[in-house]
Amino acid sequence: MGRIRTAWVARASSRELDAFLRQRAWHFTASGNYAIAADYVIRILNRCPSDPAGLLLGEVAAKFTQQDVFLAKCREAQRRLCAQRSVADALQLVPAGAEREKLHALLQKARGVPEAVGAVEEQLAVQETEPFAETQGAVRIMAQRAGPLPLVELQQPKQSVYGRGIYALTRVASGTPVMVDQPFLVQRMRGDACAHCLAPVGRGGGAAGGVPCAHCSRETYCSVACRDAAWREYHVCACRSRNEMYAAWEDAMHGRLLSDDTEESRAALACLAVAKLCALSTVRQTHPLALPRIRSLRGRADYDAATALAEVGALAVTLATALHQTHLYMEEVLSLFAIVQTNEFLLPSGTALYHGYSLLNHSCEPNCALVGSDAANRRLVTLRELREGEQLFINYNASLTTRASYADRRALCQQRHFECFCPKCVRRE
Repeated sequence: MGRIRTAWVARASSRELDAFLRQRAWHFTASGNYAIAADYVIRILNRCPSDPAGLLLGEVAAKFTQQDVFLAKCREAQRRLCAQRSVADALQLVPAGAEREKLHALLQKARGVPEAVGAVEEQLAVQETEPFAETQGAVRIMAQRAGPLPLVELQQPKQSVYGRGIYALTRVASGTPVMVDQPFLVQRMRGDACAHCLAPVGRGGGAAGGVPCAHCSRETYCSVACRDAAWREYHVCACRSRNEMYAAWEDAMHGRLLSDDTEESRAALACLAVAKLCALSTVRQTHPLALPRIRSLRGRADYDAATALAEVGALAVTLATALHQTHLYMEEVLSLFAIVQTNEFLLPSGTALYHGYSLLNHSCEPNCALVGSDAANRRLVTLRELREGEQLFINYNASLTTRASYADRRALCQQRHFECFCPKCVRRE
């Protein structure tokens, strides 16, 4: 009886997965995110190579992502399927109804696209899933760390062009600390920084060269406390002593991190941060986008449809295999990229993601700034007096825009999908 029950559960689970993959493939095809749709279609066809709807969706996605090999395989599979079923078009094998009509419209659109088309830019927007009250409560705790009474609060006024933001609850004097937050994820760029908190290695009771991982000696930390915390939170499943595949991939990323090409180096840094988030979710046995602090963040990512499937899709497969996350798809990895690239804070020794500070909106003429030498010891301090109800702003590009022109500042903001409405940008100065 137990074996029958196990088989029934396996079949039910398989049907649920098929339905999920199909739903996501349809969703992203309809929304114009063809690279993500192609990733789901490939997974559908790996499970059922003769699925007519999957083959037709694959043709649409392959055409818009310029995946010529995938397109040829889908069309060849359609021809074989039509010959076996004695029909003229694979569309006839799709049950009549709304699905067939949608497929017909999509195929007409795809087949009308010239063979030689330019690269298609796509965009993915990630919205927060954490209830507003929970995020507001977390910000209140951070405000209480700065003083006995909270001076600021997360609000979501309907009339604001920024949406949610952090606002002063009362008049606040210049130079007043109003929030204290610590990063929930850091990614170092240099070997002389702690892999867990970015503090200089050798500090906090550590040896001159830092405290190495007790198992692989690859990662170094500023203290035993950081080493043990990193092991518990994520390094336990990414350590070379336990995961050679992940370590080999990480070596390749570190090689790109040292590249003279700034864009490639930043991309490698983002890849490592995304991988660390996936490792965190593996240890916690939860979905990466369901991690507590990630749930409160928003993000946007622009990507080239022609290359995203090959690069981000391959990264998703690598991380899923290395971290034993069977259902880690391109959608999740790209969503994590969007969150990281929109919310990361660039520091001399690496990048950091903060829960509370990431909720602050950007201005090229900020009224607040993050003060502190280390990622773990940064406080939000006012730069001038704030009136009651005034929104707090920081400059996310402070280290890059000291004397930048309007065009340069706008380009930096567009990389994060920010729209700055400060007087300086409104005047285009």
